[in-house]
Amino acid sequence: MKKVLSVLALSALLMACTSAKEENVQVKEATQKPTLEVKTAADLSEDEITVYKQLEKFARNHVVKCNAQIIPNKRSPKVEKQNNMYVASYVEFDPESVSLEIIPTPHRKYSYLAKVRYREDKYQCRAESKQSALKGNFSLVGKRFVTEVPKYQQGQWKY
Repeated sequence: MKKVLSVLALSALLMACTSAKEENVQVKEATQKPTLEVKTAADLSEDEITVYKQLEKFARNHVVKCNAQIIPNKRSPKVEKQNNMYVASYVEFDPESVSLEIIPTPHRKYSYLAKVRYREDKYQCRAESKQSALKGNFSLVGKRFVTEVPKYQQGQWKY
C-alpha cells in the first residue's frame, strides 16, 4: 500500500512539473509575439493623423466635461474642519497638460487604442472660519496624473 501511495505521489509530482514546463513554454511564446507599437504625433501616417486630430478634440472635450462634473470643484469646494481650522478644497483637471499616444491594434472591433494622460490638481485654503476658507486664496497642494485608454471604434473615440 505504501508503494502504491508513493508511486501515486511521484506521478502527481511529475505531472505538476510537466505542466509547469508547458506553462513556461506558453509564457515564452506569448512574450515573443510582436508587441503593439505606440506612436506619437510625429510617427503617424496620413490616415493616423486624421484619427489623432479626432483624439485631440475628444480628449480636450473630455477634460472640460470632467471639470464641469467633478465634485468638489472651484465653484463648490468641500469644507472640512481639521484641528480647529477649516480647510476648503477642490480638484481641477488641467487641459493644458493633456498628452496623447496612439496604439494601432490588430483587433477587429477597434483599430486603435490611445493613451490619454492629464494632470489633476488639488487646491486648498485654510482659515479660522468656514466663510474665510471658502473666500480665501486657494493654493496648489497636490497633483497627480490620470491615464485613460479610449478605443477608436466605428470612426470615433469611445471610453
